[in-house]
This record gives sequence, C-alpha cells and structure tokens, in this order.
Amino acid sequence: MKTEIDINDNCSHIGGCGCTPFLFVGMIENAGLELSRREFIKGAGAVVGMLAFGSLASPALGNAKTVDKDSQADAIYHGGPIVTMTQEGERVESLAVQNGRIMAVGKLAEVLALKGPNTKLIDLGGKTLMPGFIDPHSHVAMQSAKFATANLDPKPIGEAGSIADIQRIMRDWIEQKQIKPARWVIGWGYDDTGIEEQRHPNRDDLDAVSTEHPIVLVHISGHLITGNSRMLREVGINAETKNPKGGVIQRKPGGNEPNGVLEENANLLVLGHLPMPTPEQAMKMIEKGLRFYAEAGITTAQDCATFKGTWQLFSALELEGRLPIDVIAWPRYNAVDDAAFDAIVAKQGATGRLRLGGIKLSLDGSIQGYTAFLSEPYYVQPGSAKLIPDKCDTEHAERLFVSEGNKALKEEPEPPSVSSKQLRGYSTMTQQQVEQWVKRCDDHGIQIQAHTNGDGATEMLLKAVEKVRAGQPRPDLRTTIIHAQTMRDDQLDVAAKHGLTPSFFPIHVYFWGDRHRDLFLGPERAARINPARSALNRHLKFTLHHDAPIAGISMLKVAWAAVNRITSSGKLLGPEERITPFEALRAITADAAWQNFEEKRKGTLETGKLADMVVLSDDPLSIDPMGIKDIRVMQTIKEGETVYSAKG
Repeated sequence: MKTEIDINDNCSHIGGCGCTPFLFVGMIENAGLELSRREFIKGAGAVVGMLAFGSLASPALGNAKTVDKDSQADAIYHGGPIVTMTQEGERVESLAVQNGRIMAVGKLAEVLALKGPNTKLIDLGGKTLMPGFIDPHSHVAMQSAKFATANLDPKPIGEAGSIADIQRIMRDWIEQKQIKPARWVIGWGYDDTGIEEQRHPNRDDLDAVSTEHPIVLVHISGHLITGNSRMLREVGINAETKNPKGGVIQRKPGGNEPNGVLEENANLLVLGHLPMPTPEQAMKMIEKGLRFYAEAGITTAQDCATFKGTWQLFSALELEGRLPIDVIAWPRYNAVDDAAFDAIVAKQGATGRLRLGGIKLSLDGSIQGYTAFLSEPYYVQPGSAKLIPDKCDTEHAERLFVSEGNKALKEEPEPPSVSSKQLRGYSTMTQQQVEQWVKRCDDHGIQIQAHTNGDGATEMLLKAVEKVRAGQPRPDLRTTIIHAQTMRDDQLDVAAKHGLTPSFFPIHVYFWGDRHRDLFLGPERAARINPARSALNRHLKFTLHHDAPIAGISMLKVAWAAVNRITSSGKLLGPEERITPFEALRAITADAAWQNFEEKRKGTLETGKLADMVVLSDDPLSIDPMGIKDIRVMQTIKEGETVYSAKG
C-alpha cells in the first residue's frame, strides 16, 4: 500500500539548502506506518504499544548487565595507548571487560590478575583504544537512506567534481550492487553548482551510463531530479507531457523533448513508479546504516526529528535485537500530540539500545540557504528576496500522519516580505511558540534540542529561556542549542548564566567556510562561526556534531575541523576559535555523554561503565593535529562486542 505525499507548498530556496529530499522521508515513513497497520491488523499485543512514541521495546537490552568482581574478565586489552578521556594526559596500560562493562583499568600487571582460562588477551599492537564516539546530533534514518543510494556529494564532501565523475560513480554502483537490467538505479547528492560543467546532468549524460536501467539522480537540495531516457519512458514523460502544477519538465533546446531534469512537483511524476521499501527492507536499510555509523567509531547515534513511522521501525529493530549501537530519538515539536508528549515524560531515564531523548525545536533554517535567522543582513544579498521555508526534512513527512487539526503546523510564521538589502532570513517558530514549548518542557523536566543556526534565532530561544526561567536557571535540564553557529559573545554569556549547552557544527568551517566569509556572513562573522573557544572561556560545556546526512558521519573529521579551522581552499578561518585535540575529543565522548544524561554509563573508560570503545590507527592526542581527519577506525566495540572491524 502506498501513501500519497501531498505537496502543496513548493520549496525553491536561494542556493543549496541541504534539505533532505521528501522522496526518502516519505519512503521510510510509509514503511514504518505500513508496519503499524500490519501489526495492528494482526492484533500483535507486543507491538500494540509501538503505535505511539511511548513504547520502548526492551529497556533491559544491553544495559542491565553488571560487573561480577569475583569472576574472570572476558577480555583484557593492552599493548597500545589506552586513552580514558577522564582528564588530559590520562592513559592506562590495560583495560578489562566483563559482561559488556569495563571491569578494571590500570597497570597491566594488576589487570592481568583478572585473567582466567577463557579470557581473551587482546594486543592492540600500538593502536589506540579510547571511548566510542557519541553522536550529539544527526538524522540516522535519513543517513541510512542515503547509504542505500549512490553517493554523488560534490567535492570536498564527496567525489563528484564533474559529470564524468558522476557517470563513473553510477557505473561503479551498478556493477558493485549487481543491479539487473530494468531495475531502478538511484543516486543522491549531485550539485550542478559544484561540478566543472556548472549544469545538471541530462538524459544523454545518463544514457551513457546505461540504457537498460531507469536511472534517477536526486539533487543535493532535494528539489530537482534528473534521469535517463529509460526513466522517462518508464514514467511516461515525453514531448506531449505538460508541466504539472508547481513543477517544471525541462526541455531540450529548440523543442519540447524532455532533457531529463524535473523540477519541484514534476518529481511526483516519478515518485509513484519508484519501488517503495517494505517495512523489512526499511528496517534492513536502517540496520545497515547503523553499521556504517559503527564503522565511523560511533557507539551512540541520534535521530533528531523522528516521526511515528520511523520510531516504529526503530522499535521493531530493538525488539528483534538488531540495533548494533544505541539510538536516541528526538520527536519534532509539531509532530508531538498530547499522548506522545505524555509518553516522552513517562519514559524519561529509560535505558537500552533505543530511547527517547526529548523534544526537538526548529527555530530557523540554514545559512547556506539564506534562511538562517540573523540579527544583521546577509553579507552578499541573493538575486531574489523571496524567502521560502527551509524545513524540507520534515514538512512532507508530517503530512503523512499529523492531523489537519494540529495547531503547531498552522501556527508557523510566514516568511517576511523584505527588500533584498534587508534580507537576514527568518524564524520558523513564533516567539510565543518557543516560550510555550520551553515552559511545557520545563514543567515536565523534558530536555530540549533547539535548532538555531542564526543569532536571531538563538536570541529568540534565549529570550524564551530568560522569560520562562526568570531568576531560576535550569542547568539540570541541559537544554541544547543545536548548531549555534553564529552565537555572539553576549549570547554565550546568557547561555553560561542558564547552563545551556551549545552543540557546534564545525565541519561547516571546512565545507562552507570560504562561502561564509565571502558570501553569506562576511569576514568578521565568519571568523567567529562555531565559537568553541569562546564557549570554553565561559566554562560552557559543548559538543560537536556532523548533522548527517548533511556532511558525512566522520566524528574524527568533525574534531579535526574544530581543532584546525581550515577551509576547503586551505585558508585559516577564525584561529582565535580553535580548540585543542583533547577538548575536541571530549566534545564527542565525555561531554557528548553528559549532554545526553549518560555520563554515568558512557563517555570515558572507567570501571563500571559500558565497554563502548573504538580502536584507532593512531593516537589523536599525540600526532600532528592536521592528521586527525586521516586516522582510521580499526575496530568499534559496543558493550564488549565487536560491531565493526577494519579489513586488512
């Protein structure tokens, strides 16, 4: 059964907004909702609770084991640097694991006393053992969907620097996946502005890849697709096909013959022909995606802006013991009805491979899409002053299950009408909405993740916090400001006063830093983007994230970007905001665990904590900081079990 996705509002952002294509949101959400329908029809009592956000499949999974001090160790690690991350310079010679937890750390001779006849002695061979990486903010389901397609991200994020590169990647994908003729082939992430030809690949370019497979490529913005001749024939698009309302079928010069590129609602002409994943296929997609997270050394991942269908897929995976690492889900505020909110309240403090975090607020869009809400105008104004809501990763999925009567959807403010000289983005929530959600969450002890890229959006959040909490700061709630890219010094002061936690997005410095300096923000503001050093100067805890699927999943590259602040052109951007390797690694281990209220169980290598660990090819605290991004993840260990091991 397929659910139609109603697209009434077009999104044609100025520049690349980095949205998640609604195509993939819909595919995953449909599969999860179909799972709900099937289980409801069966009357499966164990799954009835999955119909709401409230159910957690098995809270005991993976976290109820304890260390038996009178028994032998299951494994003892030695022979390389063991970095505990408890304090700078702290290393131990050996570490013992038992029942998925750390049994002991210390000198090798002392730890070897825990060796028994069945204990595995693991020689690191000079490699480094440290806590597994904790993802402070990403979108697991969407990144998993992206992993299931050919990666066409432009350089330096990916390898697609030309149409020839795109053709090579697609040919390799067909060969590697052994895709049979007539089966669909999908690529995701090409950027016409990021390749040599400065144009979209057309049907002729893709016919050179294959005429036997229908091929569709999704633009990095999610607002266009392009395909080959076989694709056009499969969906019935030809010279006589008229442009659908809200969409454009691009034509070859001098005639009506489609060139393969479909804009906006013209995408829907293809959507109905694509093979939709079954619930099991969607579950396998997510499971495989989490294996890739593990390959990056991540032992705890986050799915921020989780919808009901996706939650049900996660829940089913946990029921079947198929989550290789921990997942924390964050429902988006306008997908949360009263019943879902009550369930989130009831499940606070739960542990296991899957748990609910709190509520995700989204106050603005993206800097590179000109939709982040800034207090001052953008440095270089775009060619159009029309502002389009930058929420493509959520709005279409919402319509799959959020009732028409949900006020949260209707109360979102309209983008302001301003002259191009005044363009500074806009907020996606009203001030009243922000204040109401902060109060509601505070009253029930619920943690908030609030997306604010622009300092104007951050100001809205801070005003709400100051009004609701007045003279009574709530550092116990660990309210997290996601991205916080343009936080000013005065805003960091307020954050410090109230114990708020910024989670910075430093990979922006590398991928978009040159454009932030020259186009979006100008030299002065760009130099302060992701102000980690300024936060540390105020004794603020902060974390660092990659926001997958926007910029990959490498936590080491995230740390590298915060330490070095080098742009893709090799320029140093804002050296005053650089932090040390130890500070960066704390932000993706110990402090990331703290952000999630999991510091007693994760984040450092200490006795009694979960044996969530990663083995690295080099010690990131002793090599040249410029080499951090090139360190290889050799092994990832989740609760004592290897969930990834590098080949060779």
